[in-house]
Amino acid sequence: MKRSHCLQTCVTGQVDNWKMAYAREREVSISVVVGDRIHDEWLRKTGADSRTPATDPVRQNIFIGVALDALLTYHPEADLRERTIAAYHRRLIRLGLVAPRPEGGEHGE
Repeated sequence: MKRSHCLQTCVTGQVDNWKMAYAREREVSISVVVGDRIHDEWLRKTGADSRTPATDPVRQNIFIGVALDALLTYHPEADLRERTIAAYHRRLIRLGLVAPRPEGGEHGE
């Protein structure tokens, strides 16, 4: 089992309130929130230089998105792309990643 190292720092009250609320929303400890942020930054700084473009997850996700959009656009079922986007948006709402759209359509009608 790896042994974790303790890191201590001081932050403003605003940052403290944010991290406490963020941890509460995700039902994890504040240590997990802070540790994840530091780890993400470390990966960005150390991992990006060692990755080739073909193995970069961001580039892979962009390629996958473009490829899927093209496949859905030219699929024999003309409304498949729109149904997929609607299902994706519903999933984002369920996961709390976006706010629900107001009633009345896209233009507030």
